[in-house]
Amino acid sequence: MEKLNNYPVIMVHGFLCWGSESKINAFFPCFGMWHGNGREAIMEEGQLCFTPHVGPFNGMRDRACILYAMIKGGRVDFGKVHSEKMGHDRYGETYPGYVPNWGELDEAGKIQKINLIGHSFGTPTIRTLIHLLAEGDPDEIAGTDPDDLSDLFKGGKAKWVHSCTTLAGTHNGVTLPDAGRPLVNPMAKMLFKIGRMTSGTWFSRFYDFKMEFYGFTSKEKKIPRDLGNQRIDFLVNHDEDNIYYELSTSGATALLNKTKTYDNIYYFSYYGRRTRRKFGIEYPSKDIWLPLRVFSPFECLYRDATHKGEAWQANDGIVNTAAAHHPDGQPFVEFADLKNGIADVKPGIWNVMPVEWKDHTSYMGVGETDAGYNEYCKTLAKNVNALPAIE
Repeated sequence: MEKLNNYPVIMVHGFLCWGSESKINAFFPCFGMWHGNGREAIMEEGQLCFTPHVGPFNGMRDRACILYAMIKGGRVDFGKVHSEKMGHDRYGETYPGYVPNWGELDEAGKIQKINLIGHSFGTPTIRTLIHLLAEGDPDEIAGTDPDDLSDLFKGGKAKWVHSCTTLAGTHNGVTLPDAGRPLVNPMAKMLFKIGRMTSGTWFSRFYDFKMEFYGFTSKEKKIPRDLGNQRIDFLVNHDEDNIYYELSTSGATALLNKTKTYDNIYYFSYYGRRTRRKFGIEYPSKDIWLPLRVFSPFECLYRDATHKGEAWQANDGIVNTAAAHHPDGQPFVEFADLKNGIADVKPGIWNVMPVEWKDHTSYMGVGETDAGYNEYCKTLAKNVNALPAIE
């Protein structure tokens, strides 16, 4: 395929996972956990690639704000109105910027764009970032002094993104939190308390919770038990900013229903399935990574008035196929139906790739070969490189 652009690739991790700024990534890179290395493979092709650490438990909007600062450079600004509403600090860390000239014009008068790739909960993260870039945040605009307003919330930046690629994305939420609803809050509190208890220790630097702005984790100091637990209780009772709610079918639908596609951005959706159907019931395959076999049956058996049938019961061990296919209500086309492949791809519409025999962690290199995973990641980049930029 002819290379028509060489925009940097930003690969965004999902729930529980990490990026290159977390020390665990040196031992287990999220994109190539045991086999291969997606970032290095793409860079071998002469293309910049970054795998930012936006926090394993942060909500989609906070992750988008962190991601923006990491790419563009500057201090993280979660927004005056949002931070007051959510009860956390307005500002986070300051970053030099992966692509400081992002959105600026080059010598040829062309906009410096990026390619976004999101795995799992990285999907709503990049979709939220695109939404904020394009539409801004009316609440922040209305409630913040113009001189104090982050550029992220001003809108008008849809042309800063060349492509949006999702891997096993939680577009429409997943039924796992729905099936285990009574366990969600206790599990959230347990995990967040680990973050509080390990604050100021080597573990907080090795596996960075990145929730300092909420006041119950820190890489530098111990957090008092009473204060930390109070802040944890405050967070888990929120809907917004609560990753567990945002992963559910109701949460994803409520919080992502304002997003849309844009005519200058190319959209790709890759998704997997490792369950089989027999006698009207979905069964996990033995090919699912062993730890995921605990979760897959919950989705195989769960159903409600809206989420039922093969599309919702089939899954990759974590994400339902119907959740990952494409965002409900947005235009899409099955890529397999395109006679000329990439040559027929149009912007502003989801190009849904054929379902793959992969589980959720296959997109992180688990169970793959080094060469196979590296080539897969190179193909993700080559596909969007072969598409002309739309100014």
